[in-house]
Amino acid sequence: MKQITAALLFVALTAGSVAGNTPVDYDGPWKHAEGPYGGSVWALHIAGDGVILAGTLSHGVYFSTDEGDSWLHSNLDNESVYDFAKGSGETIFAATQDGVYRSDDNGRSWQRKSSGMEETRVQSVFVHESGRVFAATLVGGIYTSDDDGDSWREANEGVPLNFAYALGAHADGTMFAGITNRIFRSDDEGDTWTETESDFPNVRAHAIIADNSGNLFVATQDGVYRSDDDGSSWHATGNQFEDSGIYDLALGEDNQLIAATRKGVYVSGDEGETWESAGLTDHPVYSAASSRGITVVGGNPGVFIME
Repeated sequence: MKQITAALLFVALTAGSVAGNTPVDYDGPWKHAEGPYGGSVWALHIAGDGVILAGTLSHGVYFSTDEGDSWLHSNLDNESVYDFAKGSGETIFAATQDGVYRSDDNGRSWQRKSSGMEETRVQSVFVHESGRVFAATLVGGIYTSDDDGDSWREANEGVPLNFAYALGAHADGTMFAGITNRIFRSDDEGDTWTETESDFPNVRAHAIIADNSGNLFVATQDGVYRSDDDGSSWHATGNQFEDSGIYDLALGEDNQLIAATRKGVYVSGDEGETWESAGLTDHPVYSAASSRGITVVGGNPGVFIME
């Protein structure tokens, strides 16, 4: 999840597929697009059929079926939406200020699925490879569901009932959670957690992702940190983006990392060792998603399409 203080939306699209090992060129001209006009956008997701979802502050979810040229408002229309996660088939979960919502049609319609949650201010949602769904909450720690969100229970053994902001997993299924300014790890699908004894800095995790090479990356206010030993140790990557806070990370084509920062978009093609600006340097960018040859980043101001 991205902790955001202000945002509108950028939408950066790289159309078409990429053959072989040719990296996607994320830099280039930007084209202004129309909509959505539902307030600040804090979360982005690209569904399996190419539908782009935009989660907004206080105005719910908008979706586009034509790569951002036009937007429709879903029936989740009066909530602040902070994160999305893909389930099986056309199922998508949304983390909102009023609990977890589920869509079974790639984001076009939604139902509230928060039974059993005492704390409903959900900051992040994540679907484990086992199918178990997790929700990180503002002051209630972590909740989990084994029935696609129909019911929830606490999953806080080993973690404090405190501010949980980010969830992610290694390719081997090991889960990680950013809670206050610490990283916790679970080797049993979230049943128990232990704090990682490492040199991770005392900073809040905004997002946690894994790449295709087995590395873990955490976006923080102080830059991007990487672990290549399943979270046992961490080190800062790249040049720390000239003190630009990192709000979100996405994995693009050919294992390229995309970072949404306070000073635009950065990309790395060498597992975070070096980063290059991909433009929008005059604007804060708070969210990113990449799938099906489409890369989406959310920031301020307005909507832009990368040509």
